[in-house]
Amino acid sequence: MKGILKGLATTFSVAMRKPVTIQYPDERHPLPVRQRSFPVLTWDFEHDEPFCTGCMLCVRNCPVDCMTAVMGDNPKYATGESNRRKSIQKFWIDYGRCMRCNICVEVCNFEAIVMDNTWAGFEQVAYDRRDLHKDIDDLLKVSHSGLLPAPYHPADDLDANVAKVEGKEAPVPRMLGARPEARAAALDRVAHGLPAGIKEREVEAPKEAPKAAAAAGAAAGEGEEVLSESKIRAKRMRAERQAKEYEDRGEPVPQEILDAVAKYRAMKPGEAAGGAAAAGGAAGAGAGGGVPLTGTNPDGSMRFPPGVGDGPKGDPNSAEKVRARRMRAERQFKELSAAGDAIPDDLAKTLYDLGSDLAPGGTIWATLAGAAPAAEAAGGAAAPAAEAGAGGMVFPPGIGIGPKGDPNSYEKVRARRMRAERKATEATAAGEAIPDDVMATLVELGSPMASGGQG
Repeated sequence: MKGILKGLATTFSVAMRKPVTIQYPDERHPLPVRQRSFPVLTWDFEHDEPFCTGCMLCVRNCPVDCMTAVMGDNPKYATGESNRRKSIQKFWIDYGRCMRCNICVEVCNFEAIVMDNTWAGFEQVAYDRRDLHKDIDDLLKVSHSGLLPAPYHPADDLDANVAKVEGKEAPVPRMLGARPEARAAALDRVAHGLPAGIKEREVEAPKEAPKAAAAAGAAAGEGEEVLSESKIRAKRMRAERQAKEYEDRGEPVPQEILDAVAKYRAMKPGEAAGGAAAAGGAAGAGAGGGVPLTGTNPDGSMRFPPGVGDGPKGDPNSAEKVRARRMRAERQFKELSAAGDAIPDDLAKTLYDLGSDLAPGGTIWATLAGAAPAAEAAGGAAAPAAEAGAGGMVFPPGIGIGPKGDPNSYEKVRARRMRAERKATEATAAGEAIPDDVMATLVELGSPMASGGQG
């Protein structure tokens, strides 16, 4: 009986209490500042742009892969209104997969993402899961509209606790640039006729100025053109295209275009344009009055003729593969010489083309210097002109040695020579004189049809 009375007393006391429930959704209790709802992006009111730079740090650290971002160049950086070189262009978060772990907020270096601690961020129900895919406009809307009263970063509590233990003053909380106070200040600037984004630095000088200075120095003889590999290739292809346009029209190619083609074919990345010319001049002076060039540098390393061994690593014309071919040919030459056997023409040509000192009858260095080797005078195998019935075409030094696909490759040079020989044959059969441009091509590419030989 006593227990029954105690129970009734509890029932009556509870029945007389004031209700603690609220009428949701008409009434809502305030959410704590540390509420973890869903992540949103923050807006920088000082510069009128998102804080996010698209660095992908949050995307890479998301344990459920619910984020995707696209980075782009920041147009305000060029005008000096922002220090961010890059800015976010596109951003997606799938709220249906997000588990609100807060990792993205903790790893962000730019305070660009925060958990929405408002009821708007908490209430994200939808009938279709596709409606839970939020794009950059949806993610920026809350902060840009000033509806994020107190963006919270978990490190704020840590810093405050450390300061309390050490007896120091509480630090200023993070994300000040995304708070409503910053938005109010930006609106106040706009109301006074000032731009929303402030200018933090001087606009950088245009990049054309250094180029113009370098060009002026080169014109005055104070410097030489130094280009990267991609720019050398672009300039070479442009010059070759211009030369081909003249050839297709049947007109002689201007000498300045031919000089540009030769210049950019010989130029090396990061080296002055005069370097190749100086090397060529040294080759010419070597046989004339100084010490003649050989296939070996003073330090014992191998020296290749111009255009040989200058391909990228892995290319058939790379220094490694050309050196291997030359060493193989020299080994065969020594074995045949020791056995008293004759040196085949193809082996002699390989030794000559690759600049070996063992080339029978003379080296290519003497030819490049302007002195014809003994083998050429005697009609030996090292002569650069093609022999009838040799079974394959032989081009002058530096021609037809480019990698496959290059305008100076063996296949394309052979096609140009065969085309010129066909035109010369047709003109001769019709009783007409061979056109000058066709004759120039025949001479340049070492065709036996060229009157006057190789020159």
